[in-house]
Amino acid sequence: MVRVITQQTFNEAVRENADVLGMSFEEALEETIKQFEAQKVDLSNISKQVLGDPIDETPIRDAIRELENCNRDKKESKDIKEYLIILKEQCDKGIEYKVLAGKTGAYHQILTVLLNNKGNKDLALTGFKTMLALMTKQPDLLDDRGVEVIVEFLNIEQDLEILKLCLKWAKECCIMHEMNRQKLYDANILSKLKVLLEDSNSDVLRAVLGILRALVLDDDIRVEFGRAHEHARGIASETLPCLTSLLNRFKGDENVVNDLILTVSNLLVRNEFCKQVAEEGGLELIHEVMAEYGQNDKISRQCFKLLKALAGNDDCKAKIISKGLGPHIAAALNKNINSVSVATSGLACLAALCLRCPENSKALFEVGLPEVILQVMKIYPKDKSIQKTGSWAIRNMVSRSKYQCGHFIELGAEDILKEALKNFKECEYDIKSALRDLGCEVELKEEWTGKGGLLNNVKND
Repeated sequence: MVRVITQQTFNEAVRENADVLGMSFEEALEETIKQFEAQKVDLSNISKQVLGDPIDETPIRDAIRELENCNRDKKESKDIKEYLIILKEQCDKGIEYKVLAGKTGAYHQILTVLLNNKGNKDLALTGFKTMLALMTKQPDLLDDRGVEVIVEFLNIEQDLEILKLCLKWAKECCIMHEMNRQKLYDANILSKLKVLLEDSNSDVLRAVLGILRALVLDDDIRVEFGRAHEHARGIASETLPCLTSLLNRFKGDENVVNDLILTVSNLLVRNEFCKQVAEEGGLELIHEVMAEYGQNDKISRQCFKLLKALAGNDDCKAKIISKGLGPHIAAALNKNINSVSVATSGLACLAALCLRCPENSKALFEVGLPEVILQVMKIYPKDKSIQKTGSWAIRNMVSRSKYQCGHFIELGAEDILKEALKNFKECEYDIKSALRDLGCEVELKEEWTGKGGLLNNVKND
């Protein structure tokens, strides 16, 4: 079970190490982090900045008290706005200020402001900005009342600025917090997001896509089993046709294209979803995107990830190459060869496309992929991810297409792989498998052997 602590506990531990052990604050901070990590304490929501004197709590406490008075007595909105701004400025100073504000009741007072002033755009904007300042990296504050506010404000008729802030708040609530994701999903936020997908400009669309991806995260170490797969399945069932059509509608906007492809990749958790994307014209659209944005490293990386996900369906795997994507894959990998992340994604994509598919291997061989694979591995001899995924790609290309082995050997594949074997013992199985399938001499380790003899049947009396 992962342990969590408060910012105050962390701060006090830093000061105690500084006072008792006579350390500088920098040394005390480093020592405190080591101590808590050794105890398996989650420090993801803790500010790691060097802490000096205790923070001045007065501005935060005064602002919250005045907000409470204003909410109770229905005072002028200008007074409320003034205290919201003070609270936001305090929260912007760091996580310890956010934690203090949260403990002192800021969340409840800001929610009350939002609920009591729905028709006041200026006050609502300030309220959402203050809520974001309070809850960024502090999602634990969200409760059922907050979920209701989020869902209520996600309305297509809503003011555009307020809508974008509400979407941003919802996304922050989902990051590293499984229970918040489940609360929002169970509150049917998806029905609101679907409407916004269909009738929004690019800014709102990107914000909606960000929430869809956040709902399928699995990043909360405090929860043993999450519902990322279930959420992805539900979202894909409801939105995949729309997302595919949006890719066609916004294909001239590279930021939206990048976000759409990334989102679709995260939703392909079942075989039928891959087939659905292909049936909706997704492969043709990826073809167009790669032809248009082949030199864009971000989009190329997302395209590789999407193609790898689609290759999980055997029919899609064959169609990806038959639709003429092979040359675009080679070109994108070549053009972005100086990006480690793109190269790794591209090699993993190739490995998936060639897995148990000699027809794909033949087509990719004919457009020069062996040269590209080995060139990438030569450029990054010390990068484990490149050498590992490169080994996968080589193995899957030649395993059922032995006529390619000679060409790979001529290009220096054996020397590259043996050098990688020296550098990365943890990738021994992957690299040796590639060497074996190339026909190279390699000593394989037998993972398990039986001891012989007969098994005894034990009878219970």
